[in-house]
Amino acid sequence: MNKTQFYTLSGALLASTALSGAASAGTVGRYDATNTFTTTPLSISNGLFSTTATTADQVIIGGSAGEIGVGMRYTNAFSGTTRWTTEFTISGARFITGALTTGNVKLLLATLSSTSTIINSISGTNGALGGCASVSTLVNLFVVNDCALTAGHSRAAVGIAFTGVTFNTASALATAGSSVTLTGRVYNPQNTSQIFEEANTGTMLTSAAPYQVIVTAGADQTASATTTPTAFTSLTTAGSELTMTLATVRLSATGALQAGLGTTVSTNSASTTSVTLASSVLSGGAVRTVRLNSTAGGSSLSYLTAANFSGGSVTFGLTNTLWAAQTSFNVSVEFRGTTAIPAAVAGTISGSLTSGDGLQPIAYSGATAAVAQGGFRAEINTFNASTNGPFGSYLRIHNNGQVAGVVTITVRNDATGEVLGSPWTTESIAINATKQFTALEIENGAEIPSESRSGSYTLSVTGPIIGYTQHILFDGNSVADLSGFRNAGSTQNVP
Repeated sequence: MNKTQFYTLSGALLASTALSGAASAGTVGRYDATNTFTTTPLSISNGLFSTTATTADQVIIGGSAGEIGVGMRYTNAFSGTTRWTTEFTISGARFITGALTTGNVKLLLATLSSTSTIINSISGTNGALGGCASVSTLVNLFVVNDCALTAGHSRAAVGIAFTGVTFNTASALATAGSSVTLTGRVYNPQNTSQIFEEANTGTMLTSAAPYQVIVTAGADQTASATTTPTAFTSLTTAGSELTMTLATVRLSATGALQAGLGTTVSTNSASTTSVTLASSVLSGGAVRTVRLNSTAGGSSLSYLTAANFSGGSVTFGLTNTLWAAQTSFNVSVEFRGTTAIPAAVAGTISGSLTSGDGLQPIAYSGATAAVAQGGFRAEINTFNASTNGPFGSYLRIHNNGQVAGVVTITVRNDATGEVLGSPWTTESIAINATKQFTALEIENGAEIPSESRSGSYTLSVTGPIIGYTQHILFDGNSVADLSGFRNAGSTQNVP
């Protein structure tokens, strides 16, 4: 049960509302200019702090450019002749607030209209309504001494706030996620062993990266199997038949504050960035150019040829004018239209970002779009030329899909990979039908010169059907099935 305890000072009888059992825990937090209380910490840019502690500790946090309002919501309501002292200890930094006085302190009085906003505050200087006697500051301790309201006051004090606080010695804030915390307690100044409220810790500041670099993969594309004369030389699902966006890179400010705690870090201070694209689609010979484009206006920032990316990756080096002009760009590829577009798994976009105002570098990465090959695709090797006996090769193509369609046969020298003649498109193959072609029919259809009709071929078979192929050998007496690959009905072929 609550009891009323009595103390004497200079012969006068003082009453103080005591607590039953253990002391209550007030809530340490912040007050804004309207005296609205919050426990949400401020976010400060970790890039302000050097990784060298002696340099980072010299950064002054707070000050006139953006005063931080720190305080406590009391669990108890202090009124009447109760006197109390509130103190805060700091962790993760040190106070440099020697100039603070009771003029920086406000006692926050209860109101019946709101629990989050406390109105009718009074300054911390003792006056007709009451106040606090003094402020004491040390590097790790801030004390608001001997506060009281005038007896009979119609409101009770339910919180305390003070402004103008500055910190330093916060080198840990160089690591994103590190914090500055305050722990508060309230006690009786006439009997310091009587603790009214204690052991509450609140986070005042948390460091965070000032920018967020977001990599968004472009839409996955499908290389068309219906292109004439060569399949898979254009895209079926892209806005343009020969261009696709691999990824978009977007820069956004996180709302992290500068050292004064009054201004957020702007993306305009981002000064230098590099972007590296790695994708197997680059090394297949189908790509003519790689572009890094601004999404605002579409102006070309970089334009690269095959010599730059034939190894499967390329790095763009950009100047500090990039982020001043826009906040995003995309990376796209343009295909030749004469070379088959390869299937490719998602690649990567990665890079680093630094700032001209001394912020520390930020690394980022993300995935790119993938490329699939749609429709029917099969390959037959060691296919005998018409002059290569005694066994003759036969190509059988079966359509087990739901639509009829033609297929395109490309013939290559089995030993060198050289394309012989021109890709040949067959007549339409009906649903559930099988077409069989001799080596001579294929050679004539592809218009292969007679001097190249020798040895063995590799046949690439593509088309907008679902089905499978067979390679049959026949010498007039014996039949052998040499099918090394069968497409069993997939609508897409991916790596």
